[in-house]
Amino acid sequence: MNARVGSFSAIQFSARSLLAFVLEPTQPLPQWFASLDEWLARSPSFFATKPVILQMSGLDISLKEYRDLLGDLALRHIRVMAAENTSRTLVGPHLPPVVAGGRVVDPLKLLEGEKPAAEAPIQAPAPAVNTSLFVDSNLRSGQSIHHPEGDVIIVGRVASGAEIVAGGSVHIYGALQGRVIAGVSGSGAARIFCKEARAELLCIGGAYVTAEEMDPKIEGRCVEVTLNGDELKIRILN
Repeated sequence: MNARVGSFSAIQFSARSLLAFVLEPTQPLPQWFASLDEWLARSPSFFATKPVILQMSGLDISLKEYRDLLGDLALRHIRVMAAENTSRTLVGPHLPPVVAGGRVVDPLKLLEGEKPAAEAPIQAPAPAVNTSLFVDSNLRSGQSIHHPEGDVIIVGRVASGAEIVAGGSVHIYGALQGRVIAGVSGSGAARIFCKEARAELLCIGGAYVTAEEMDPKIEGRCVEVTLNGDELKIRILN
């Protein structure tokens, strides 16, 4: 009997570096969810299509509470891809896998030539963090830009209900009426510049200010927004 041996193509695989957002739930969970809902009310699409990791080091909960937590996040369209520092009792075939070795990388150090130390036999090249995205048009309500690799430069108006999420700084040469979230790659040195400030939300490094909280003096002015400790500093440029 003759057996036919088919030809097999080589299996191709590669490593890929992705930006993942890390959520760290804290007790009491109802209060934590209230803060999360407040954030999502101002930026409802922030976690859409983004990989999310749960940091569980400060949370001691039962398996049922963990399942409820994941379910409550899913109801908010936040799907958890993995968990860090979780208890052994919270591991199972129908739960997010456990990951380790993740660490925050400052994009400024990468720009200066420092590379993250190898933590695994296979390591993907770090994505370029100094890539600027230029948009030569207005951003309409409901539109969003997500560019974690670097700065975002808008030559036009950002309408109310529009959103910009950038790994670096954001420059808007026009009126800003929507939401801007800068520095999501971990750099506290990110800045926001806009020619005409009427923003719904300004955020750098987790610190944010809403339209209701902004000084009326800055409305319609050309401003620079920086992170000063845990607070935003808004400086009028003209």
